Amino acid sequence: MIITVGNTKGGVGKTTIAVNLAVEAARNGKKILLVDTDPQRSALDFRAIRPSNDIKTMSQVNETIHEDIGSYLPAFDLIIIDAGGRDNKVFRSAVAACNLFILPVLPSQVDLWAVNDAVEAFKEIRPFNKMIGRIVLNQVQPNTNVSAIAKDALGKFSDTLPLMLQKLHHRVAYKVSFSSGQGVSEYEPQGKAAEEIQALYKAIFELDIKHF
Repeated sequence: MIITVGNTKGGVGKTTIAVNLAVEAARNGKKILLVDTDPQRSALDFRAIRPSNDIKTMSQVNETIHEDIGSYLPAFDLIIIDAGGRDNKVFRSAVAACNLFILPVLPSQVDLWAVNDAVEAFKEIRPFNKMIGRIVLNQVQPNTNVSAIAKDALGKFSDTLPLMLQKLHHRVAYKVSFSSGQGVSEYEPQGKAAEEIQALYKAIFELDIKHF
């Protein structure tokens, strides 16, 4: 299976989600390839400082990801593509390559306005490979009603990219664990962040995702 985590807007936490999903998959015994399409190479930097060799990584910054990725499938149980930051051919190729597109969105008005671009790109690409998509609300401030406001705003995309019930909060563990090459489940196994990521991972693998 191939999962693309991406957004045409930067700063939404796509790499944090991608690497934590990769860690969860590795913890569940899956062979993982993490593909970094961002010139900033944040996912590759994470792997460079990761103590374990359980996640393979590669950089792919051209526009043929959807054509090339199939050759890696026999060697891996799961491929996760970290994509986006802008709407370009590389981003669209990364979306076209996947079975599941995860669109992280922050609960701010600017981000809610910007999500339209990523949704439109997904809608244009979907007829070619029939992948499914989901929105994940990220960096929610605990004990606020902002997620309810965002949920209402994102409801208009429910036919195309439904909002997942599982949301991720703004927690220090995500940043600290990343800087040490760990997932939150490794850094703080009993913490709230670990609980959130594990719930998201479980929900993703309960989706009815068709393989190519």
